[in-house]
Formats: sequence, C-alpha cells, structure tokens
Amino acid sequence: YFLMILLWPRATGTVTGNVADLRSTDGNEYAYFPRIEFQAASGKTYEVLGDIGLNDEWPIGQSIELRYRTSNPNHTSTAKWWQRLIFAAVFIGFAVACWYAWSGMPQD
Repeated sequence: YFLMILLWPRATGTVTGNVADLRSTDGNEYAYFPRIEFQAASGKTYEVLGDIGLNDEWPIGQSIELRYRTSNPNHTSTAKWWQRLIFAAVFIGFAVACWYAWSGMPQD
C-alpha cells in the first residue's frame, strides 16, 4: 500500500473546512481533519477529508499537497512518505520488542 501511494499522481488542494473528531473519553480533546478541495488531472474537482489530524483547526485557504488514486480520486493521502515510514518503523519495532520479551519468558 505504501509503495502504491508513491505512484499515485500529486495534486495541490486547498483547505475549505475542518472536521472535528473526538479523541478523548471526557469529551475535551479533538483532532481536526482538513476538508480539502483539489482538481484531478482529468479537470474534475473533488472535495475529500484529509488523513492527518491536528490539535488545532487547519487554516482555511491553506494549500496542501496530496496524492490521489487515479481510478478513484476520492481516495487520497496527505501524509508524506517519511511520515508513513516512521509509523511503520515504530510499529515494527514495537512488534519485535513484544516478540523478544515473549520469547524470553520461561516456558512451562
């Protein structure tokens, strides 16, 4: 999936709004995801929800680079390749640490 996204076309979109997503059980913490309008290479305009949430609202009118699937331009990714790589490395590191801790436990 990660490599497929690198092959998707790029576009520059504009933040047109924010969608708040509750991030805590006490109802006080939100992540704000940008609503982005962009034009695909076909010339058609799309409005999508970004996949990176912030603690504060995204500035309306801000330009944001994204990649989109040609066969379905509503399927986008706003994350940079290095952000996805860091996430993958942390996940793999955690999995290896858990396996290492589990394999060192005495077996009955």
